[in-house]
Amino acid sequence: MKFPYRQEPSTPGPAHQNRTTVLRPRIRVRLFHEDRFIDLLALVDSGADDCLFPLEVATELGLPFKHKNENRYGGIGTGHITAVFTHVKINFAGEVAFPLYAGFSDAPSAVPILGQGGFFDRFDVTFRKRKKVIELKFTDPDPASFLLRS
Repeated sequence: MKFPYRQEPSTPGPAHQNRTTVLRPRIRVRLFHEDRFIDLLALVDSGADDCLFPLEVATELGLPFKHKNENRYGGIGTGHITAVFTHVKINFAGEVAFPLYAGFSDAPSAVPILGQGGFFDRFDVTFRKRKKVIELKFTDPDPASFLLRS
């Protein structure tokens, strides 16, 4: 599967005075739970440990939570976020659908992220920024195995 990089607005600053747009590796995904679904543009992030989504997505899908399934993350800067994990189903471009153990966080400015756990461990991902394309090859031999490992 191939997905185009997306050109998104960027605010110029002292280091990049003329940069008004950036290319980002975002792909359209659909998250499901029971009879509800939501379409999102998710950032393909090789530096993220797990797949994370904004908490309002979980609310809209009516996802059940057990707060014992929390994980804390740090990243750029000194702040941390906490995500609560539960099971959903995810679909890419109507071609590949599988169960996903994903985190949901109420962190400010939270964006949907496809990270190492649940995404990179199921796909070979090739970033071709010069060609403005992300290539995905589904490699998980047993799509149900992720639920069993989580």
